[in-house]
Amino acid sequence: MNAPAYAHPQATHTVPLGGARVAYLLVRSRRRSIGLEVGSSGLTIRAPLRVSVAQIESALQDKAQWVLDKLAASALRVQQTPQVDWGQGAQLPYLGGLLTLQLHPAAPRGCELLAVGEGRWVLHVPLPVDALPASVRGQVHAWWLRHARLLLTQRLQRFAPDLGVQWRSLRLTNARTRWGSAKHDGGIMLNWRLLHFRLPVLDYVVVHELSHLRVMDHSPRFWAVVATVCPDYTRLRAELRQQPIPEWDL
Repeated sequence: MNAPAYAHPQATHTVPLGGARVAYLLVRSRRRSIGLEVGSSGLTIRAPLRVSVAQIESALQDKAQWVLDKLAASALRVQQTPQVDWGQGAQLPYLGGLLTLQLHPAAPRGCELLAVGEGRWVLHVPLPVDALPASVRGQVHAWWLRHARLLLTQRLQRFAPDLGVQWRSLRLTNARTRWGSAKHDGGIMLNWRLLHFRLPVLDYVVVHELSHLRVMDHSPRFWAVVATVCPDYTRLRAELRQQPIPEWDL
């Protein structure tokens, strides 16, 4: 039987790990410690400038089983990722419910969202029913980004006063391994795919990033800040990690 292999699409290094071959992306920065991240793209290692590749891979061997378990679980999630048939009647998970695409040329320009029941929405897209999948995806993606910016801005404004912080800007991201980030200057980055999750899960990520404006690490003090606004963050974080979301690429 061939040994399993895992490859990051932007891999810079390859290492044998517990009977597998792992191609990983190495990112150098001014951080103080080595960080391991496993996402849908594979393994990313973030390391200080002064640490050698030999030291990095020695630390990686110490975490070999953890890394392989995470890579295997991530690969399984990718296999289970729902694929979207970009056409009439296609469905997308949306805020814990389902959003159905309705194509017709007379729909309002820029699409129109209508609630049709508990946890059910229809997005009217101004295209003929035989439109090419790329055209449908393009229209829906443009609407989704506009709506994501509006909703995420509202949630940032909702929770920032509770945490006693001020955010300065919002940037949307399509990162495969991160749902958000925060900078000392108040800049917030959030993943537009968060709209696939229930609102409490989305709010957890918003609160998480806003809390970094008070504590820029993941120390117990940071999690105590998160808990003041989101006491059930552990359950919501698990849901964020476990729920498969659709692949938008054609």
